[in-house]
Amino acid sequence: MPLPAASPTMSAPEFQGLRDFIYAKTGIFFNESKQYFLENRLQRRLGDLKLRTYREYLDLVQGGAGREELKQLFIEITTNETSFWRNPPQIEAFQRVVLPEAVKLARDRGATKFRIWSAACSSGEEPYTLAMVCAEAKDGPLKGLQVEILATDISERVLAQAKQAVYGSYTLRNLSPAQLQRHFTQQGPDQFEAKPELRQMVGFRNVNLVDYPAYRSLGTFDIIFCRNVLIYFDDAVKRKVLQGFHEQLAPRGYLLVGHSESIHAFNTGFELMHFSKAMGYRKRG
Repeated sequence: MPLPAASPTMSAPEFQGLRDFIYAKTGIFFNESKQYFLENRLQRRLGDLKLRTYREYLDLVQGGAGREELKQLFIEITTNETSFWRNPPQIEAFQRVVLPEAVKLARDRGATKFRIWSAACSSGEEPYTLAMVCAEAKDGPLKGLQVEILATDISERVLAQAKQAVYGSYTLRNLSPAQLQRHFTQQGPDQFEAKPELRQMVGFRNVNLVDYPAYRSLGTFDIIFCRNVLIYFDDAVKRKVLQGFHEQLAPRGYLLVGHSESIHAFNTGFELMHFSKAMGYRKRG
């Protein structure tokens, strides 16, 4: 099929069809102001697939033959900007307050394993940051406990990057030289690989946050991180995601969301916790 001379333009009906399909599959909602963003992200896919219109692309991903392209669609529409030690006040609150308190609760329940869920983990910077904190607490609060950090994302591509655990200096910029030396091995001029101590704590799994029944298969967690994700969901999806988190948290477990995100509008069963320059939530009861 010959390609058109110029890149196709996304019509309003095509945008609405794609928007509704993406929302049903991911919970991510694009309002009308995002039409150009979606067109820009998918323009190359039309060329690669030799499709003439966005309607043809929608027909492809809706059909059984489009399963592999659906994975590519998830890659194109998700934003994966992240870094180690992102939002330092919140990580410090996790290190100094949340982790010790959650560990005490776990020990009081007689637990031998301490579990953290990093939801929408992108390329792994967040779960490995949490692993760094846990590694530094292994002879303190975490002594004698097995640590398990489950990192999940909708994108198989970023999960593959996370499993490699190799990063450049830009994403590592918030770490001190001592942290970098302790937790990473330099593999090249600008390549640093997480040491085995970190990697063995972190497991990865492909999870779509709107696949609510899948939450139960993940087990119970002492702490859940879901930062800078809820902003992409409408209220109906947020409510279901938060309900799922609530169900998978241990009694009085902690939920940490992005610093610009709030769940106070939802009757979620969480209480707000104030820390120094940061906040989080704790499961009631």
